[in-house]
Amino acid sequence: MTKIHFGVQYNGVSMASVIGPLEFAERAETWGYESFFAPDLETLPSLDPMVLLPAVSQRATKMMLGTGVMALPFRNPYQLAKAAVSLDTLSNERLILGLGVGLLPLDFHVQQVDMRQRGKITDELLGVLSSFLDGETVTHHGKFYDVESTTLAPKPSRHIPIWLGGSWDNGFSDAALRRVAEFGDGFHPTDVPVEGYAEGIKRISELAVGYGRDATKMEWACNMWLCMGKSKDEALVEVNAALKHRFGDDAWEADPNACYAIGTANDCIETIEAYVAIGVSTFVMNVLSKPDRLLINYEEFALEVAPHSRR
Repeated sequence: MTKIHFGVQYNGVSMASVIGPLEFAERAETWGYESFFAPDLETLPSLDPMVLLPAVSQRATKMMLGTGVMALPFRNPYQLAKAAVSLDTLSNERLILGLGVGLLPLDFHVQQVDMRQRGKITDELLGVLSSFLDGETVTHHGKFYDVESTTLAPKPSRHIPIWLGGSWDNGFSDAALRRVAEFGDGFHPTDVPVEGYAEGIKRISELAVGYGRDATKMEWACNMWLCMGKSKDEALVEVNAALKHRFGDDAWEADPNACYAIGTANDCIETIEAYVAIGVSTFVMNVLSKPDRLLINYEEFALEVAPHSRR
């Protein structure tokens, strides 16, 4: 039977005034969470995940450590591979390298990267990065990156898992699913309804065959928004207020049917079980609530919801 895993995501935008990331990681580990993910948001007050996670690794000694997810178009693939191997070594092989195409237009502006090219950049850099992490000697002459006969040193001591994100907009893009099929060890989307995730798994599995890969060995994960309350309606109001606080007035309206564990403990259990039924086995809980209820949500979920869903 598939084992179900629960992790947490630290968002400095909403959490820094409540608790620091290192203390939060320690608490989350004592509550039984099995992974700690850090987002990559250049122009929001979030710490760089490749700086934050090494510090977390020394305070929380059991949890997996994930980038959730890192914008690959902003990173030099050799430097990122070097940082990933360094972090994996320091943490006793606990890194999950979560990658995506990037999200916020202002992030692309400050990084001087053309957002219209983010898919093509990601495609090219992902292939190069994967080759470095596989210990290959890389020669690549592309539009966005050029390298001649270079091998990562030191080489990785193991295969560092790459989880690829995906943005849901009434469907996943073909390019996002293809990247998972070709390079991913896991799929880590957000805001996706159960039916949409099930279709994503089906399509990735079909595409993987063409790359000689076995999708049954992939990890199906999701970044799941969380807000516990007396009812779904009450929690939804709090979620939408928290989204505006975190992402500004342009924040989207929450869809309670799309990866939101909101409401009572029983409501949250029902949501988790719906995703488990289609094959999702890792849930990274991302609380959207009033600041004074952030830690309460994480602790209540660990005590009241997670035990009912773990196998």
